[in-house]
Amino acid sequence: MTLKQKILRWIDYSFLFASVLALASLVAQYGFYIDPQWETVLEHADVAIILYYAVQFILKTALLDNRKDYIKKHWFETALVVIILSHLVGLIHSSGLSVLRQVFSVNQVGALTKLSIVGAQVLIVLSIISKAVRLNRRIALLKFHPAQTLILSFLFVIIIGTMLLLLPKAIKPGNVLSPLDALFTATSATCVTGLIVVDTGTYFSQLGQLIILALIQIGGLGIMTLASFLALFFGRGLGIKERVLMLEMMNVDQLGMIKKTLKSVVTITFLMEIVGAALLFVFLYKPARPLEETIYQAVFHSISAFCNAGFSLFSDSLIGWQNNPAALLTVTALIIMGGLGFIVLMELGGAKILYRKKEENFNRQWTVHTRLVLGISAILLAGGTVFIFFIEPAQGNYSGHALQAFFTSVTARTAGFNTVDMAALSLPVTLLVILLMFIGASPGSTGGGIKTTTLGVLFASLVSIIKGRTRIELYHKSISYTILNRALVIFAFSVSVIAVATILLSITESAPLTDILFEEVSAFATVGLSRGLTPTLSAWGKIIIIVSMFIGRLGPLTVALAVTAPKKKLRVEYPEVKNIMVG
Repeated sequence: MTLKQKILRWIDYSFLFASVLALASLVAQYGFYIDPQWETVLEHADVAIILYYAVQFILKTALLDNRKDYIKKHWFETALVVIILSHLVGLIHSSGLSVLRQVFSVNQVGALTKLSIVGAQVLIVLSIISKAVRLNRRIALLKFHPAQTLILSFLFVIIIGTMLLLLPKAIKPGNVLSPLDALFTATSATCVTGLIVVDTGTYFSQLGQLIILALIQIGGLGIMTLASFLALFFGRGLGIKERVLMLEMMNVDQLGMIKKTLKSVVTITFLMEIVGAALLFVFLYKPARPLEETIYQAVFHSISAFCNAGFSLFSDSLIGWQNNPAALLTVTALIIMGGLGFIVLMELGGAKILYRKKEENFNRQWTVHTRLVLGISAILLAGGTVFIFFIEPAQGNYSGHALQAFFTSVTARTAGFNTVDMAALSLPVTLLVILLMFIGASPGSTGGGIKTTTLGVLFASLVSIIKGRTRIELYHKSISYTILNRALVIFAFSVSVIAVATILLSITESAPLTDILFEEVSAFATVGLSRGLTPTLSAWGKIIIIVSMFIGRLGPLTVALAVTAPKKKLRVEYPEVKNIMVG
């Protein structure tokens, strides 16, 4: 190894050490109540670290032979260094060289304003993120099955989220959050469920609420999806193994479509959430209310709705919005769009808008998957609305009752918001909501459940058997028995998990069977609706619900593949059995 290579390696190691110090400093400042003098020390340390970042980047660039290619590939880091140096030159121009001494001063901030320090902290976070995307490639190189990688990524996010929620400043003064409740909240947010053991709006500080919101966003998209997108954004690119990993995770047919799909998924997500937040802001705005409060509520509920999370800043969820039809319809639109699945959204027109390339040939005819998703979703939404409208006693005028029926039918499909008290629903409507929760959203979406396509394939198989057909047909197409087998596994595994968890909950909890079943299906389908059982759960009950949420978010098939994934594929065929009687 040459001297130059040793220096470059030392720079990488030193940056890793500086990154750890920077993260520790940020966590200490924003997560703990510390002495003002130590806070000043940490703020100056942040500035010193960001100056070091600029120095190490310049030194590393100077030592490389292909400087132009390196700068072009690492355009984001180059831009950060330019910003740092420009800011430093501005400070020196306004305050002189004495500003450099003030960086390390403990007792005075001098020319380093609070805004400068916050800016340095933002640059630290961005620089660490730009380096951390390498982790995505290292994970892809590990000899894990994609299902196992997905499980590990969600576990990692949940653990980090739990630790962050336990920070003193994440909780409002006077409240105490146990590690189990923090784990429950982090799992519920990451699995975009929405079940809560403590009230989000009154128990957590704004920092805690933002941590929950970040977990919702990460859980809705998936950490591997975000990491791969960031790798593309920062110019790192995706290796072959990374593409193969994302190919199986995102159910994309061709490796060449991975980049476009990743960009489309992230773009559609942020676009929908921004539009939803803007509409909610318009419909929630009141002159008497602080502007920043309205913006915060609009953004939080927009992200929570599109990710089908169901977390709300209000203790009564969205019951207080009953007289705001525009806001409720905006939330339902976000829920429906998030529940259709990214592939369906792209096929409905998103891809044409995003790519804008003449050479792209998009088939105007919808695929069987899209037609099945839209058809089943429409039937469930319309059927659920009509059933609830006529069965549930009306409270107030008919237009308001129709809106509540429609909203309940939508939110039962893994969203988790409620505008009526779930415990007050009649038994027939409660059973319908359980059924809707069990079916859930569509594949590749932010929702859970067994998925609409699973229901469609099972129903098509039933029709084929009744009509005596040898093939399963949907929209004049034959469906392979491999797809049917997957649907059967998902259905059987889901029923089994719910049955076992319900039995266990009936042992640990003193509650009616209806409430227990409702809670378990809501957890497994990552819905978040509750009849009031969640806050009263015992420790074992919380653990059961945590496991149910985790399995439900990952999907029964993913969990099964992660457990049974073979190291080597064995090609063995056994004799066919024809004398087993069923039915």
